Amino acid sequence: MSKIKPNCAVFNAPAGREEHPAVLRARNGHEVALKGVKVRGRLQGVMAQVEVEQSYTNPQNTNIETIYTFPLAMGATLLGFEVEIDGKKLAGSVVEKKQAERRYEDAITDGDSAIMLEEAGPGLYTVNVGNLMAGESAVIRYRYALLLAWQGDQLRFMLPTTIAPRYGDPLADGLQPHQVPTASLLVDYPLDIAISVEGELAGANLSSPSHAVAFERSDTGTVVQLNRKAYLDRDFILILQSETAQSSCVLTADRDGYVALASLRIPQCKNAAQRPLALKVAIDCSGSMAGSSINQARKAALEILNLLRPQDYFNITLFGDKPSHLFPALVLASAQNITAASARLALLDADMGGTEMENALKAVFSMSAAKEDAAVLLITDGEIYEYEKLVQRAGESGHCVFTVGVGNAVNDVFLHALASATGGACELVSPQEGMAERVVMQFHRMRQPRLGALRLEWPGKPEWQTPLPQAVFAGDTVQVFAGFLQPVDGDVSLVIEGSNGVPCQIVSIHDAELPRMAAAQRMSLAGDTAVLQLALDYQLMSKWTNYLVIAERADKADDLPELHHVPQMLAAGWGGVGDGSIISYARSSVQYCELDAPIVMRSARRAAVDAMGKSGVDTYDIPSFLRKQEDGTGSANSAMATIKSNFTKSTQSGPAKFMSNFANRYSSLFGWTKLPDSVAELREIEIDDEIACALLEIVDLGHDEAEVIAAFIYALSESAIGVKFSRLFKRTILKRWKMVVKNHEIDSEMKESLAMVTLEAWNWQFQAAENCI
Repeated sequence: MSKIKPNCAVFNAPAGREEHPAVLRARNGHEVALKGVKVRGRLQGVMAQVEVEQSYTNPQNTNIETIYTFPLAMGATLLGFEVEIDGKKLAGSVVEKKQAERRYEDAITDGDSAIMLEEAGPGLYTVNVGNLMAGESAVIRYRYALLLAWQGDQLRFMLPTTIAPRYGDPLADGLQPHQVPTASLLVDYPLDIAISVEGELAGANLSSPSHAVAFERSDTGTVVQLNRKAYLDRDFILILQSETAQSSCVLTADRDGYVALASLRIPQCKNAAQRPLALKVAIDCSGSMAGSSINQARKAALEILNLLRPQDYFNITLFGDKPSHLFPALVLASAQNITAASARLALLDADMGGTEMENALKAVFSMSAAKEDAAVLLITDGEIYEYEKLVQRAGESGHCVFTVGVGNAVNDVFLHALASATGGACELVSPQEGMAERVVMQFHRMRQPRLGALRLEWPGKPEWQTPLPQAVFAGDTVQVFAGFLQPVDGDVSLVIEGSNGVPCQIVSIHDAELPRMAAAQRMSLAGDTAVLQLALDYQLMSKWTNYLVIAERADKADDLPELHHVPQMLAAGWGGVGDGSIISYARSSVQYCELDAPIVMRSARRAAVDAMGKSGVDTYDIPSFLRKQEDGTGSANSAMATIKSNFTKSTQSGPAKFMSNFANRYSSLFGWTKLPDSVAELREIEIDDEIACALLEIVDLGHDEAEVIAAFIYALSESAIGVKFSRLFKRTILKRWKMVVKNHEIDSEMKESLAMVTLEAWNWQFQAAENCI
C-alpha cells in the first residue's frame, strides 16, 4: 500500500461512519464505488450550515481518477473542504483556478494523489480524486452555508441530491467534458441525513414532503432524521412553519471592520384591491417531464383555470420541440374558454419532444395581449443547458416571469434566475407537496399592487451594500449584506415607497462565517481582478478559484490513472422511468438502464430511454498564429523561427492537417510511452517538411531527438491549441515531457516559439476519442 505524507492541517473525522457499498460496473467492465453520502445540518435563524461527506473506494487493481459532479442549492457558499485518504486527513485550500489545475496535473503525473473541487457551472460542482490507489478509500467532506428566506409563515430548506438529465449541449454551456454528469439506472447511492433545528426555529412545525422523517428533542432543539432508507434520487426538503417568524439584523466583526446581514420581511397586503390579470401560461410537455412532473403540471394547469376570474385574460402554451397555443391570442376567462382549455389540459402529457424553451418563451412573449403588463407563468422542471442567454432575453422582453418548478430534482438555479431577471418570483414543488397552494401564492403575487422602490436606512453610512431586489412582493423576505468601518447599533429600516417602513433592531453577534458569505455576495458585483482577490482573501470557491489538496506519496503511482466517472442516480419519476415498478423493470432490461448526458426522453409511453450519446466534441475552431516573428540568429534560432513561421499556413495544409492527424492518432492511446519520439513518426502524420527539417536542425546541434520531440509536443499542448486537447491527452503529454525533457533551455525556446497562438483563423476538425474525454 502506498503511503501518503500529509502537507497541511488535519481535521478530525466523525466517529462511527457507516459504510454503504454501491458499486457500478461501467461499460468497460471496471467497477467504481461511491459508498454513499452522509449529511449533517444545522438550522438557526435564517442560516443553514451543512456538512456533506462523500465516501469512495477503488475496487480496481490499478490506480484510478474518479470524477463526480454534484449539485448545490442556489446561493450556497462553500466554506470548507477536507479529505481523508488512506487514513490521512488533509485540509484543502482555495487556489487560483489555473494554478490549481496545473498543480493537480503535476501531482497526478508525478505519481502523487490530488483532490480538486471545481465549479462546473451555476449550482454544479465537480470533485476530482486523482490517483486513488488499488483498494484505497477516500472520504470527501465539504461545508457550506445557505440563507433561508421566509415566504409568508414558511421557511423551505432544500438539499439537492442528484442532477437530472438536461436537454441541450453541456459543452456549449461551459462544462468541460469531464464535468458533464451522466445518469444510470444501475446504481443506488444511500443517503443519511440529520438536521438540527435550533433556537426559535425549534418550536416551528416541521415536515418533509420528500422523505419519511422522525423528530427527536436535543439539548439545543429538534433533530430531524430519516426513519427509513433513502437514496440520492430526489431532493430532500424540510418545511418549517411558524406564526412568530420575524425580521432580523445581525452585526459581526470582519477583519478591520464589520459586516451586517439584514433579513427583513415585507408585511402582507391587507384589503388591497386585486388587479385583473393578463396571463400567459407556458407548460413544459417535453419528454423529461414524463411521470410525476407532468402529473404536477396537469394539476397546476387545472388549478390555474379555477383561479381565473371573468375579467381576466389568459392563454396557455404547451411546448416541447415546438410551442402550441390553445388560442391564437389572449382571451377572456369566460366559461366557454375555461371549458375548452380544461378539456385540452385534462389530456396533458409529456409527448412533445425536447425542451426547446427559448423558442417557446419567444413565442409566448410575442403573443398579442389585451394588456401591456401581461405576466407569464412558466411550469417546468427546468432541465436545460445554456439558459443564461435565455434569462437575459427574458429580462429584455418586458414580461414578468413567475416560475413553478416541478419534480424531484428541479434545476432551481435556472428557475430562480429567470424569475429574478424579469421581476417575477419562483416556487418549487416536489411531487408530494400541495400544488394548489403554490399556484395560489403565485396568483397572489401577480394580482397584488406593485410595491414602490426600496431602500435601506442604516444608523451609519455603509462602506458597501449588496443590491436590493428589483421586484419584491408582500410576504417575501429581503436580505442584504452591508459593510461598516465602525460598529453600528440602533435600527435598520426597509423603506418602501408609498408604504410604511419595516424597522428591525441590530444585534451584535460573533460569527466567523458571515463575513465570508458576505464576500461571496460581493463577488457578483466586482470586476474579475477584485473577484479573484476576494475569493483568495476569504478562501471562497468561484469561477476563478478551486479547492485543492495534494497528498504526497512515499511510493509513487507508476502509471497514469484510469478515468472513472461516477454517474448520477436517475431522479425518481424522471421521464416516467425513475420510480416504482418502472425502474425495477428498467433495471432488469440492461439495454434500457444506462443514460448518458445529454438525454432526451421523447415520451412517457416509450419503454426505452432514447439517449443522444456521450458528449464528445465533434468540431473545434482551429487556432491560428499571429504572423509576427523576428529573424533568429544561429541555427537553433533559425529553426525556431521556421517552426513559428510554418504554423501560420492556410487551413488546407500544413499544421492544420498535422494537428488533426496527431490528435486522431494519439489522443485515443493510453500511456505516455506511446507518443511519438522521432521526426520520422511526425512525418507519418504529415508534419510540414520545413518544420520537420527545423526539428532535425535542433537535433543536429547535439540535442536528443526524443527530447526535442517531447518539448515540441508539450509546447503545442501549452499553447492555445492545448485548449482543444482532452484532459487525459494533455496529461499524457505532460507525463512524457516530465520523463524525457531534461534540457529546459530548448524547452523554453520551443514554448516561446509557439506562444503567439490565437483561436481565430483555422478550421481544424477532429473527432475526440470517447475514452479520452
